Amino acid sequence: MATSEGFMSYDELLERGYSLLPKRRKRSQGERFVLPSFEVSKVGKKVYIHNFKEVADLLNRDPPVLLRFILREIALPGVYENGVAVIHGEVSPQTLNKLLERFFNEYVKCPVCNAPDTFLVKEKKFMYIKCMACGAVSPVKPF
Repeated sequence: MATSEGFMSYDELLERGYSLLPKRRKRSQGERFVLPSFEVSKVGKKVYIHNFKEVADLLNRDPPVLLRFILREIALPGVYENGVAVIHGEVSPQTLNKLLERFFNEYVKCPVCNAPDTFLVKEKKFMYIKCMACGAVSPVKPF
């Protein structure tokens, strides 16, 4: 495979590069990712998000990471317990779902291929989205 000088030809390097790329997930023509909505209920001055763990799992994110983003944006305290997020204060379901959409666009969706098949990587002070569909690594602002 290598030339007499010990180097690989351009075509060999190109083939090697293609073989190292992650395999692309084949999508059917009609397959689309549908962003779920939060199931919210209010009790007094507390807001409960009942399907919080399911939504976080669907986005391939840890529930505390998603909750930290939401709480920072609405500037209210809250906790995550037994698959349910509890926010201490009043916030509308529409606001929570808009924040979920923003989180998806900024921290889940690949900016290169728009696939939702990503995960977050944190290295020192920097955060990256790594796409499992196209292999792209894109920086995001930490929160």
